[in-house]
Amino acid sequence: MNIRQNVTPGARLLLCLMLMAFVFAIYMFQDVILPKNFFTDAGTISNLINYVDLDSAQTDSFVSTAWVFSMLGYGGSQTFLLVSVICVVLLMSFRSRSYELIAFTLLFMVPFTLFNLKLSKEAIVIAMNFSCCLVCLSSRSKVFKVVFVASLYMLYAYFFRFYYAFIAIGMVFLTCFFSSSGRTRTALLCLALAVCLALPADVWTQLQLARDTVNTSREGLNDSKTIFSNLLTPNGILTAVPNSLYAAVRFLFAPAFSFRPQELLLAVVLWSVIILMVRNKNYSHPLMALLAANFLIQTFFEPDLGSFLRHLTAYAFCLYAVPRVANTYIANKPLHHGLKT
Repeated sequence: MNIRQNVTPGARLLLCLMLMAFVFAIYMFQDVILPKNFFTDAGTISNLINYVDLDSAQTDSFVSTAWVFSMLGYGGSQTFLLVSVICVVLLMSFRSRSYELIAFTLLFMVPFTLFNLKLSKEAIVIAMNFSCCLVCLSSRSKVFKVVFVASLYMLYAYFFRFYYAFIAIGMVFLTCFFSSSGRTRTALLCLALAVCLALPADVWTQLQLARDTVNTSREGLNDSKTIFSNLLTPNGILTAVPNSLYAAVRFLFAPAFSFRPQELLLAVVLWSVIILMVRNKNYSHPLMALLAANFLIQTFFEPDLGSFLRHLTAYAFCLYAVPRVANTYIANKPLHHGLKT
């Protein structure tokens, strides 16, 4: 059987119903089947809602997230979680038009469902990324898609996590880079290099320090088995590149460092995403650039394999809203053409 063979609508509907049943089963019994470390963020957010005056508390990503869920209330928050996950199930099910995509959908839904049916910062990111998917599927203008996705990420960066601004900038750069060719690409690379060198060394240091700072407080805990620290002591841009490359190796080849089911699952999911992106070929699409930018930024500060996989599930499904192209000519058309991508 050809794994790229088109799948019938009936098969996609059956896939959707199976995944819906899986989602509701996990939602009903997650307190029983999941270990306590899966609920760490949910517990933090619940404590903030119940015991802290969020309007006067010092703002950080957890406080901002807790404020959103407190406004929704318990019932509204649970509905928000379920609806967000179901929307992704619908997107992935009905756009799984090959057996290859069906196989990945079944694989991806395991960590996606286990991680995202409880209060977490990723719940809001999933809703944001799904909105990006809807706009990119419905709009014909590539410029509008880029502006919408970048604006939404900048808005999230302002209220929740500042580093999402770097993801937005990376998405814009990669979209422009793959939408251009020749001298324009060379000029963009030179511009990116100049900007990186112009940034204060402390910016690069602080970006890297986040990994070591978080892990220092987690040594010896039950959920610390998947953590790793920087290869070099953070010190400006000179250590940023090797530390980022080291993190990428840890993500891509996790089983080589510790061969357990969780490392194996991470590697299989990540490599599957990469293979699907390469086969898709639509590198200039804003959502394809968004996937790459998310991964790139994660290599700078992500403190452990578990949180990397959790964050990966919050954006990897965007690949399903990227149409495949037949050749690289279409993928590399200029940004201002605003064609259907």
